[in-house]
Amino acid sequence: MICALPFLILTPPLPLTTPTAEEIMCRVAENQQRAEVARSKFVYDMNVFVRLQRANGKVAREESRDYVVTPTPKGARRKLIKLEGKIFQGKTEVPYTKAGFEHKGVDIDSGITDGFANSVMWRKNSMAAGLGWFPLTGGNQSRYEFKLEGEELYHDYDVYKISFQEMKSGDQDDCWSGETLIERHEFQPVLIRTSWDCKIPRAVKIMLGFTISQIGAKVTYQRFDKDVWFPVQSGGELKVRALFLYARTIAFSAKNGGFRKADVNTAIVFEGDADAPGDLADDPH
Repeated sequence: MICALPFLILTPPLPLTTPTAEEIMCRVAENQQRAEVARSKFVYDMNVFVRLQRANGKVAREESRDYVVTPTPKGARRKLIKLEGKIFQGKTEVPYTKAGFEHKGVDIDSGITDGFANSVMWRKNSMAAGLGWFPLTGGNQSRYEFKLEGEELYHDYDVYKISFQEMKSGDQDDCWSGETLIERHEFQPVLIRTSWDCKIPRAVKIMLGFTISQIGAKVTYQRFDKDVWFPVQSGGELKVRALFLYARTIAFSAKNGGFRKADVNTAIVFEGDADAPGDLADDPH
């Protein structure tokens, strides 16, 4: 599916007849840039949580980060306010407050935890919230097939329910699939679920010694004003087995809240002001 966005902008609203899944998703793609501009007028708080569990189900490491997200001339900046982490070894707990903290030499958990914490629902210099897994923009939608499954009421929103499946392209498998609920009047996503349905080829497992399975994620949106929709909650889980001895189940989530409009009374720290008094740490991501 290819969305002719310039054409859509000039066309009148869709008629009262039910649009096709492709028409609905093209309208969604058209609205994404407008939604990002609307978000740029807000400051909000973000909490990111990552937990790693061993193969026996016991927690190996968990970390919580609190950020403040503010608009900047380039888009947005996320500032780390507080970090609390714990490493679990038997009955011993090792607390830490520094991103990327490593414990006892080579620490694979450290890199994985830091990587997820930096990327869950976040994209550098952007209010678009790092949702590249999902077919929302015109560029991403071109890789998917869509099917309108019906209409329903979801948390006071009138929505279209649409399923999607990634199309097979060359040697690439159609691995991503899921469903999304699209608000019927403003054509904004309300809920998106996706999962990775493919298996890593056996040859790759043997050569590299790792597998990734049971990948899934969900994002929930909320309307704050006309054309102002924010992703307010995101979460997911996957299993990783690497180096033949390392196995983890990774659970991750992010919550956005405390939304307030950025105005003359809002203290906003732009890039270049990293040494401002009271700064705990800056997230380069």
